[in-house]
Amino acid sequence: MKLPGRAWIAIHRTQNRWHDLLAILAGYCNDRPQKTGVPGEGGGYRDWRCALKRRHNGMHRTGNYVWEHDGKVTYLPAPHGSGKEAHQPRKWRRNMTPTMRQARNWRRWDAQQSAARRERLRAQGLL
Repeated sequence: MKLPGRAWIAIHRTQNRWHDLLAILAGYCNDRPQKTGVPGEGGGYRDWRCALKRRHNGMHRTGNYVWEHDGKVTYLPAPHGSGKEAHQPRKWRRNMTPTMRQARNWRRWDAQQSAARRERLRAQGLL
């Protein structure tokens, strides 16, 4: 039986929340760079989570990428020999499915962009 797309999205969101809970209980910071889901705000990918311990100073890290609380991602290679410490366990891999809040924010942003585009075209006499 093939599941509809909405069922897969619900499954992926549930898996992501479960893995986030497991990571927090295991003592990881679990911050993510892409918080709002709006293009241009934050960076990185939706499935990135901070692999450092819960209470840490400075930037959040996953692999060779770091970010501050604003979510702007920068490439900064991890120190040699810190490969496992720079990632959460592979069994907790997240899906790229946005959270409900991210999806809602993206739809709102997209509607605003479309309205602004229509206004520009009307002002130019093209609509």
